[in-house]
Amino acid sequence: MSVYEIVFSPTGGTKRVSEIFTKAFCQDSVCIDLARRDMDGSEYSFQEEDVCIVSVPSYGGRVPGAAVSRLRRMKGNQAGAILITVYGNRAYDDTFAELQDVLEGSGFSCKAAVSSDA
Repeated sequence: MSVYEIVFSPTGGTKRVSEIFTKAFCQDSVCIDLARRDMDGSEYSFQEEDVCIVSVPSYGGRVPGAAVSRLRRMKGNQAGAILITVYGNRAYDDTFAELQDVLEGSGFSCKAAVSSDA
């Protein structure tokens, strides 16, 4: 089993929350930065026994478009996913529902969700 921290954090706030959670969950993880302009997600394929901690900010109650397009190209292969949404100044609205839809469409098995108002 491998643990992956998959994070979209252009300003660093979501990354801070994601790191705190991931380190509490597991001391040894691989970070995948969805904000990198040179990645499209298609290079990632996970195993069923893997755990993926997927962290995104909520932009107007939605998952950022760049994160969606990169997550859609990943191959989840039924890896477990823990969803983290970070929001500020308002509620996260449909961010969890959209993130779950995107991840399940890519073959992940969503297991839990956590929100933070960092």
